Amino acid sequence: MQDKRVFIFPLIFALVLAPVLIAALLIFRPDESQADCDCSAAQPAYASHTHGLALARENRAGMQLLFNVTPAATLYDVVDGRLQQVGEIDDSMKHVTVDVLDAELALGERLPVTVHLVVRNAETGEVVIDDMAPAMYAPGHGYHFGDNYTLAPDARYEWHVTISPAQALRVEGTHDRWLEPVEWEGGFRLDAEGNVENTAMRMQTVGEFTRQGVHVVLHAHHAETLYEVRDGAAQPVEELSAHEHGEGVRYFAVDVTDHAVNFEEKLLGADVTLRFEPAGSGAHGDHQAFEVALQPVLSPVMGYHYGANVALEPGEWSITVTVSGLNFQRHAGAAVSLPLGAVSGTLTYTLEG
Repeated sequence: MQDKRVFIFPLIFALVLAPVLIAALLIFRPDESQADCDCSAAQPAYASHTHGLALARENRAGMQLLFNVTPAATLYDVVDGRLQQVGEIDDSMKHVTVDVLDAELALGERLPVTVHLVVRNAETGEVVIDDMAPAMYAPGHGYHFGDNYTLAPDARYEWHVTISPAQALRVEGTHDRWLEPVEWEGGFRLDAEGNVENTAMRMQTVGEFTRQGVHVVLHAHHAETLYEVRDGAAQPVEELSAHEHGEGVRYFAVDVTDHAVNFEEKLLGADVTLRFEPAGSGAHGDHQAFEVALQPVLSPVMGYHYGANVALEPGEWSITVTVSGLNFQRHAGAAVSLPLGAVSGTLTYTLEG
């Protein structure tokens, strides 16, 4: 009789639990959300880092200020716990943004301020934007101020920004900072097609992967002049240049960031290599697979990254990115969160002929 009781209790548990599991499976809808919109575009798998990407950049009154004009962005408001898309966008709109960061204490942290943005047509003096720019959050950009605004093409604009004192209580050490409004101004021009002239370097994101807590993003751009410091002065590195090798030279840049311990912090001191192999159909000729070691590079746009100029034949290439050499000492809690050996991933890049 006692042996029978041993089987009765698990049987009763299974009979009670089975309807609950069936109901959960019937009710669960993984593709539904609380949004009143198709928010798939608002949830990218990754976002390339913008860092110092800006038309204008200045440190003023203990603040690092960034001003930028980019194509209009799809925006959402949170209303009663649900997402609602903010209006419609069209080709006449631009996304005008201002970043305000701490340039003195907790370097790079966003400051709690308000931003009053005024933009005028430089020729007519007409005010085309006069707005308390709302705060917003974007992948790869973070917390900033701005909105979509209508700006006519083929015109020059002057902007004026008023930034409030930091709106937070203070402790000793911050009680004497960010006490007064900060004024900042500049200008930009849109060409006949509505493109912003003299924009900062924009990298093409080739692809990304995450391995063992490390996030790796590969970018490509036209050839860049690199400098090294010799005898206290920056001198151009003698290497590939766009003038010597035509249009087949591309600058490849790799971001290596922590996705396990300190989210999105750059990982310094790594060894990064790219292995290029012909892939698919293309005008490769007799070009063979080869490998390039990337060097640490500092950029006002990308910050710290690993990069090199590479001469490529037109066609489709398979690029294997390998990151190794993360041999710095580790505190408890970070000892096994990051890889102990090499990690790699393979991406595809096409160079048009």
